[in-house]
Amino acid sequence: MFTTPLLAGLEAHRERIGQAAGLLTVAQYLAGWFICSDIRRRGTSAGVSPLRFIGGCGLSILQLQYSEKLQAPALIWTSIFTLAFSLLYSLWFWWYTPPSGRGALYRLTAAVATATAGLYAYGAQGDGPDVMYRLGMVLTVLALAFIALPLAQLRSIIRAKSSAGLPLPAILASTGATVLWLLYGLLINNTFIVVQKIIAMGLCTVQLSLFIIYPASTSSGGEKKKQ
Repeated sequence: MFTTPLLAGLEAHRERIGQAAGLLTVAQYLAGWFICSDIRRRGTSAGVSPLRFIGGCGLSILQLQYSEKLQAPALIWTSIFTLAFSLLYSLWFWWYTPPSGRGALYRLTAAVATATAGLYAYGAQGDGPDVMYRLGMVLTVLALAFIALPLAQLRSIIRAKSSAGLPLPAILASTGATVLWLLYGLLINNTFIVVQKIIAMGLCTVQLSLFIIYPASTSSGGEKKKQ
């Protein structure tokens, strides 16, 4: 499907490229530790959304199923690692959630678990082209939504004229992983991965541009001048 002299030359290094992409993806998930560390420091998860962690569990399970269908080792072990991290972060979030707030956490968990189970059951029907196409479409939408999560802070960033609230290391890791997964998708001739990562590159570019438009130092500098 995708054939160029460059891709032909990189074919022998396909799994190494996938492994590098997987490492950067895992590094992106490691950024969740900073959120967990802040929760531990404050002694409560109040004010922090668990969607990234709970949603990450469901997304990783579905990605693992899809990766096994593709028989792509790099995608399989990456999904296993991201699932392990998401589960750990979710348990951490639960531990620091006060009893009064656990009801909302349980409802979100039940909703994600129900949707994941339904999609997983559909994917378990086989490896037919219709199943793979629909499962790939769903995963593309979910993965892009996950990548775009930091943009939920866009209004507060514009209001404060500072990108200090954005996780730069995680976004850089996501950008690097997106480039490598795009290359990997081209090498294994998977249209869904290619389209997903092209759109993801646009999202990463928007997020990185915010650091240029609204430097994190601008806000603090303005406060110093006022003092």
